[in-house]
Amino acid sequence: MITLPLCTNKAPLYRQIYEWLKAEIQSKNYKPYNRIPSKRKLSEHLCVSINTIDTAYSQLIDEGYIIAVPKKGYFVCDIDVYHRINVTQQENTLNISMSNLKIDFSPSDIDHQAFPYKTWRNIFKSCFNEFDHSILKRTMAQGDVNLRRELVAFLHSSRGVNCDERQIVIGAGTESSLRTLSLVLSNNTSIALENPVYRKAYKTFEHMGHTILPIPIDDRGIEIEPLKNLSNVAVYVTPSHQFPLGISMPIGRRVELLNFANEADGRFIIEDDYDSEFRYIRKPLPSLQSIDQNGKVIYVGTFSTSIAPSIRISYMVLPLTLLINYTRICSEFGSEVSILEQRIVAKFIAEGNYEKHLNKMRKLYKDKRGYLIRELSMFGDDIKIVGESAGSHLLIKSAISKSENDMRKAAAENGVKVYPISDYFIGEMLEKYENTFLLGYGALSKIEISEGVKLLYDAWNCGN
Repeated sequence: MITLPLCTNKAPLYRQIYEWLKAEIQSKNYKPYNRIPSKRKLSEHLCVSINTIDTAYSQLIDEGYIIAVPKKGYFVCDIDVYHRINVTQQENTLNISMSNLKIDFSPSDIDHQAFPYKTWRNIFKSCFNEFDHSILKRTMAQGDVNLRRELVAFLHSSRGVNCDERQIVIGAGTESSLRTLSLVLSNNTSIALENPVYRKAYKTFEHMGHTILPIPIDDRGIEIEPLKNLSNVAVYVTPSHQFPLGISMPIGRRVELLNFANEADGRFIIEDDYDSEFRYIRKPLPSLQSIDQNGKVIYVGTFSTSIAPSIRISYMVLPLTLLINYTRICSEFGSEVSILEQRIVAKFIAEGNYEKHLNKMRKLYKDKRGYLIRELSMFGDDIKIVGESAGSHLLIKSAISKSENDMRKAAAENGVKVYPISDYFIGEMLEKYENTFLLGYGALSKIEISEGVKLLYDAWNCGN
């Protein structure tokens, strides 16, 4: 175990730990490939928080002094060898991504041509009013009341969400909302996550110091059985369109999940409704929050998918029981989002422009999805399309006799970026998901979709 002198009136504790470990590694007191203590053990030994150790370790990882090996721990790097390999890898990556990238099947981008630039410009001008001094003032923590009132009406009509403006908290993106939620939940609350999962949610909760519990997914969504003996837990789910698998949670599983939450105090459900606006065949499913009668569901949404990733505005609907905690902990904070941006979005909704924009984007993305599926038909039985007809990405399961890594590399060398589903797993990926990739189509034109599919076909040698 590591023992070092910590002084509370000097540099921050994480900095002292980082500097001490770095010096020990540089002086070879810790040999290459030696294992160092886990974050939890070291935090207990030094009587500091896990967050302090996590910050120190993260800095050492970023600088190449240690490496994290899943399910095994943290190990000292061979500095000379590590940096030589790392530079080569970075150069190779840059060569591929900067000079060779032609088509990026990103699952998180939007159609830039379809953004309502003129409408947005006009609303900006009307909101940027020199006679309205409120746009220069500090905004209350929960966000602008105009936007919160518009969200109450919109979420109820479109998603069945039941709330009033007091329960809505505006954040600067989903990760910001989840960080705020982490402060509101009790310190000993564990976070159960779908596995595979939206990785930014996973990393946010992990960095905030919560115990992470990865829970498997079956064809109806998150499994309930592994949850049954847990207490003081918040279960993070994406029930309308599971990310990244694309599964929609049926009503039976939703009721099971709500019943689990209702059976004990300290159990909550975090419903991330990130792209529920985009469903193309079946009718939109009502939100999980809409059938919650006991204040167990925390509803989270964002405008990043429906308007643009640069619109860093998210919203969270807190149950009344957690609203008390929020007021106690966060009431003195200011909003992370500019009041002007909030006013623009509020007016965008109030004047009916948001609904018009969503209707337009549904038609556009549905058309692109159908076009991508038709183009992928050239692969024949070599790939299978999986997941619901929703969102702005789809999944393909490959039957091509190559490894996932080889397929990703071949695609990159041919100028195409694809997104293996293995990147979204906590721990090791299950064998049944091997060679499964996300293909986003939101930002691509039909010409680019055709080009991308043809490049993949050639890269994976499907014509031979």
